[in-house]
Amino acid sequence: MTRQIKILTFLNFLILVFCNQTFGKNTITKEILWTTDWSPNGKYIAIGGNVGALNIYTKGNLNLYKSFPVKNTITRVKWHPSMNVIAVTSQMSDEKSFIFNLETNEKIELNGISSDGARGVDWNYTGEYLAIADNDGQVLIFNTKGELIRKFVNQINSTKSITAIAWHPKKNTLTTVTDKIRFLDLNGNLIKLIKHRPEDVMLLSISWHKSGDFFVTGDYGDEKDKSLLQYWNEQGELIKSIDISKGEYRNLAWNPKGDRLASASDLLRIWDTNGNLISKGNSKDNLWGVSWNEKGNRIITSSMEQKILVWNKKAKIILTRE
Repeated sequence: MTRQIKILTFLNFLILVFCNQTFGKNTITKEILWTTDWSPNGKYIAIGGNVGALNIYTKGNLNLYKSFPVKNTITRVKWHPSMNVIAVTSQMSDEKSFIFNLETNEKIELNGISSDGARGVDWNYTGEYLAIADNDGQVLIFNTKGELIRKFVNQINSTKSITAIAWHPKKNTLTTVTDKIRFLDLNGNLIKLIKHRPEDVMLLSISWHKSGDFFVTGDYGDEKDKSLLQYWNEQGELIKSIDISKGEYRNLAWNPKGDRLASASDLLRIWDTNGNLISKGNSKDNLWGVSWNEKGNRIITSSMEQKILVWNKKAKIILTRE
């Protein structure tokens, strides 16, 4: 890595830290539950953050099933689509991102990821490939054994951290979000680049609809510009832009049926496929992680103040754990 690129990487890291401190109330030092994901079989819920552990809870009463020490900040957790295996990305320490097998307790470290960590993770539609997007602007593709298959930069001469990544639900192409939206093929070739709004605002989240016909993104916003939730068609053409949130859109999740989208920000909001607001649930602090259960009748969220909330499909709280 050249001196110029190292300087750019460091400056980019400082910008991310500044943004977190300004709009996220010092998320570097504050203990936050960054992320949550409900297992495909509906039995387990994985939750992580900068709280020193990856915690696995059972559904129902949210009893702690297993807890594994993790020194650094867990930025995202993602269950494999058909196995009891979790991909975990992290940052803020030397500890590496990893794949964890819940049945065997095997932990596989993922090599090649930036020493500054990663924030993007997604399994492809077959579960054959795991994509990690890191804080040096790299995309890495692993198999289920944690073996690195491919590695490329999000864009040549760019060192911007990738905040989220998503596979197309029916083919092996990738979409990354940073300051822009990028479509990439499996070899890292840029298919299309989109500037999502006139202002220079970082995107934070992306979720493809199961049909593959469209996807949704959420951005940070700033002191001048409201956070946007945006619907895009498969070709990357803007369908709808919504600016009602008072907080950044940290995470998005479609229910299994594909007719409702849950967004985590200042509130829990539930949207339909056309971007109409169906329900909203009040939260005393900003929500960060969000996921549906396998039946589509429960939603789990994690928050900035270490609250775990279970909601029904109409955004009514039915269980709280602090």
